[in-house]
Amino acid sequence: MHCGGQYLSFCPSDCTSLYHNGVRRSGVYTIVMSPGTTFPVYCDMETDGGGWTVFQRRRDGSVSFNRGWAEYRDGFGEAQGEHWLGNHHVHLLTSQGHYSLRIDMQDWSHAHRHALYQSFRIDDEENQYRLHVSGFSGTVEDSFGWYHDQHGFSTPDTGNICAEISHAGWWFHQCFYTNLNGVYYKGGRYSLRAHNLLGPDGIVWFSWKDSDFYSLKGVTMMIRPQSFRRLSP
Repeated sequence: MHCGGQYLSFCPSDCTSLYHNGVRRSGVYTIVMSPGTTFPVYCDMETDGGGWTVFQRRRDGSVSFNRGWAEYRDGFGEAQGEHWLGNHHVHLLTSQGHYSLRIDMQDWSHAHRHALYQSFRIDDEENQYRLHVSGFSGTVEDSFGWYHDQHGFSTPDTGNICAEISHAGWWFHQCFYTNLNGVYYKGGRYSLRAHNLLGPDGIVWFSWKDSDFYSLKGVTMMIRPQSFRRLSP
């Protein structure tokens, strides 16, 4: 079968498509979007049954997320490591059907929490990649959906003061209760005075630490269709 310049036995449109065609190992795979656009993604085939397409990962601070609009649109980093898949790609993915969002987080004491949103999609570039997210559950209080839903994406070069202060691209709203694209501070704690900041700019999930000045150690944001069904190994 000819898929976007590749000859494959099937055309995977996301990691769930790969899962349902027998792929069970986590790793980087190429997916194909109509009308033939291809790009690499990291597939998590283990968490909660697998089938997750990862679009953001933070784990060691090796990649700066202080980027402009074009880079957040097109993506940066490598799928195997720290990266942002690209708002354009996330829009294409979530326009295929009904998707859920899972956010896995780790603090510097090795505690793990997750947030799950039953419904997630973002609009196209013309509409500033506006966020649509709802249906929260998880092991941490919601700091994302209730506050950031229905807001457009902003980056430091678009004139948004929140993005400038936070040194990141995000769905800001006066400014944030969650910013998972912030600066990576090893050890977690940081301060305005010590880092000569105008405002908090770390990797923040406010309700977990009740603080804008605790930067998380690890984050993964990933999506899969709401219709996902776990299959036998």
